Amino acid sequence: MSFARPITLPDLLQHKFRLAVAMLLALGLLACSSSEEAAVSPFQGTGIGISTADLDTTIDPGNDFFEYANGKWLAAAQIPEGANAIGRQSRAEAELERRLTTIVEDIAGRPQDAGTPEAVVRDYYRQFMDRVAINRQGISPAMGDIRRFQNVGERSALSEVIGGTLRADASPMLFTESQSPNLFSVAALPAPDDGQIVPWLFAGGLGLPQRADYLAETAQARSNRAAYRDYVARVLSLAGLDETAERANGVLALETSLAEAQGEAVPDRDRLASAAVWSRDELEERAPGLDWSALLSSAGLGSAERIAVLDPQSVAAMSALAGSEPIEAWRDWLVFHRLSSHANVLPDDFGSAHFAFHDRRLDRRARPEPLEQQAVAQIGTLFTDTMSRLYAERYFSSEEKRDVEIIAERVRDALVRKVQDDPDLGDEAKDAAARKLEQLTLGIAYPESYNEIEELRAVGNNAYAKTIAAERAAYAREIAAVGQEKRGRWRTGAHRMQAVYLPLQNAINVPAAILQPPFYDPEADAAANYGSIGTIIGREMSRAVDRTGTMIDADLRIADWLAPSDRAALDERTRKLAGQFGEYRSDPNLAVDGEGTSDDDGIDLAGLVAAYDAYRASLDGREPRVIEGYTGDQRFFIAFAQLWASKLREPNARTAIESGQATLPRYRVSTVRNVDAWYRAFDVQNDDALYLPPGERVTIW
Repeated sequence: MSFARPITLPDLLQHKFRLAVAMLLALGLLACSSSEEAAVSPFQGTGIGISTADLDTTIDPGNDFFEYANGKWLAAAQIPEGANAIGRQSRAEAELERRLTTIVEDIAGRPQDAGTPEAVVRDYYRQFMDRVAINRQGISPAMGDIRRFQNVGERSALSEVIGGTLRADASPMLFTESQSPNLFSVAALPAPDDGQIVPWLFAGGLGLPQRADYLAETAQARSNRAAYRDYVARVLSLAGLDETAERANGVLALETSLAEAQGEAVPDRDRLASAAVWSRDELEERAPGLDWSALLSSAGLGSAERIAVLDPQSVAAMSALAGSEPIEAWRDWLVFHRLSSHANVLPDDFGSAHFAFHDRRLDRRARPEPLEQQAVAQIGTLFTDTMSRLYAERYFSSEEKRDVEIIAERVRDALVRKVQDDPDLGDEAKDAAARKLEQLTLGIAYPESYNEIEELRAVGNNAYAKTIAAERAAYAREIAAVGQEKRGRWRTGAHRMQAVYLPLQNAINVPAAILQPPFYDPEADAAANYGSIGTIIGREMSRAVDRTGTMIDADLRIADWLAPSDRAALDERTRKLAGQFGEYRSDPNLAVDGEGTSDDDGIDLAGLVAAYDAYRASLDGREPRVIEGYTGDQRFFIAFAQLWASKLREPNARTAIESGQATLPRYRVSTVRNVDAWYRAFDVQNDDALYLPPGERVTIW
C-alpha cells in the first residue's frame, strides 16, 4: 500500500525561484562559509515547509502526534465518491496526472518526425483513443494469437508458446505482490552467486491477486472464485470459443494447481536464501516438464548459459504441470490471459467485463477511469523511458536534482555513522554494512541515459497489435542487459511517484515525480525537506541493511554476512518494535499485526533517525532559526507527520490491518516516540500517551 503522492509547484513559481537564486548568487548575496561548503551544501529556501493551517494545536503532541500535526486537515478532508482514501498528496496525484496528460496531448496534437520516440507515442495514443475503430475491428486483431494458442498440440509446442509470452512485467523483489499473468516474468539482474547479470525467472500465471484466493475456504474466497470463473467464461465467450463454462472450470483448476505449486508466502529473506542459479542442463534436470530449450529460445534467451530462479521448488513444481495438466486447459489459459491482460485495447465488452471483476468486485471502485487517463497510464507503462525523459525535461531541473542528491548523500553518511557506532554488532558486520551502504547507487530524479523505443514492429495497424509490439520491444531491451556490467539501471521512470530500493542491484530510485511538495520543496527550509524526502530516502537506504538486505553483500552476492550474534541483536530490536506496534488498536477488537509489518516499521524508524541526524549535520553546529514560532526540530518532525496525512474508508483501513501487510499512517507517524529529539522538541512528559521510558525506546541502528 502506498500513500506517497506529492503536490508540485506551479512552473512559473519554479522559474521565478530559480531566476531569483541565480541573481542572488551572481550578486554574492547568498554567501557560504567557504568555497568548499558551497560545493557540497544544497541550497535551501527560507519557507517554513509545513502547513501550520493544518495543525490542531489544541491537541498535546505527546498524546497524539498524528492528530496534532494533521487535525484540521483531517477534519476538512472528504474522501471523494468512488475513492477508498484521500491523502495530503491526492492533489499532487491529480497534478501529476494533468502534467502527464499535457505531455501526451502535446505530442499527439502535432506532427512528429518519423523514427522518433515521440512519433511512436503519438501514433499509439491516437489508436488507443479510437474506440470506434477498436469496436469495429472486434476480436480480429487478436485472432492470430487465439488460433496459435488453440493449436498447441504437445509439450514442446506448449513450451515454445509460453516462452513467446514472457515479458519483463513483474518483479516481486521490488513489489512483493506483483505477478505476471504469464507463467513467468523475466528480469536481468545480478546472479545470486557472483553478481554477474543473468536472466531471472519469477513465478506468475495467476489471475486472482494472491495464492490464498485459490485455496482458502472462507465464504468470501469461494464467492470470488465463482465470480472469477464467470469472468473467465465471459472472456472466452467473447473470444468466440464454445462450451466456455467447462473451459473456465479447466482454467481455474489449472491456476489452482499453479497456486499450490508456488508454495506459501515467505519473508523476502527466506526467499533469497533459497535462490539459485542453474545451467541449462540443471534447469532441464531439476525442473522437468517444460521443454526448457524451446521455451528459452522462444523467450529470446537461447544463448543464456545460466538462469537464476528465486524459488527453485516453485519453478520445478510449475514446470511439472506442463506434463500433468490437460493440454486443453493450457490452451484456454493462454487465450484467457492474453485477452484479459489486454482488455483495454479490445472491444468495450472486454473492458466492461474486466472492470466488473477486477475493479468493482476486488478493488471496490465505483467507476472506470476516463479513457484519456487510461491512455496516459498505458503510455507511461509501455514507453517508460520516453515519458521519463519528457517529464524530467519539462518539470525538473538539474539544480534540484543536485540538491536532493546532496541530501541523499548526507542521509547515507548519517546511516553509515549509525552502523559504525552500533554497540551490539561485531566489527566484521559493521564493516560489511558500511561498505554496502557506501557502494549503494543513488538514482535521483532521472537516469543519466534513456533507451527509448523509436519504432514498433507490429503485426497489424491497430491498438492491440501496437501494444503487443511495445511489450516485446520493452522486453527485448530488458534481456539485452544480460551479460553486461551495468548494475545501476533504473527500474522506474522519472514520471512515477514511488521511491524504491533495488535489492539485487543495491540501488535506490527516487523519481522526479516524487520530488515535489510535500516530499521536497526547493523553497522550503532544510528542516522540512529532511523531515520529508530525507526520511523517505533514509527508509529506502535502510533496506540495504535490514533483515533482508543483510542477505545480499556489497558485491551483489546472496550471502548472509551477519554472524549469529549480530542477527540475534537485530532480530531482538525488530521484535521489540513489533511488540510496540502490536499494542495499537484501531478499535478494541482489532489489534495491529506488529510482527507482520515489523520489517517496514523498522526501516521507517531507521530512515527517520538517519534523516534527523543528517539534518543536524547539515547545520554544521549552528542552531536553525525559528520560523513562525516553530523551531527547526519541530518543523522536521511535523513535516514527517504531515507527509503521511490520509483518511481511509473504514473497510479499507480494517483490511489493511487484518492483512498485516501495511502500517496505517497514524501508527507510522507514532514511531517518533522512539526518537529522543522528538521528546525535546515538543517537551513530551512522562504522563503523555505516547511517552516511552528511555529504556523502552527502540533503536534499529
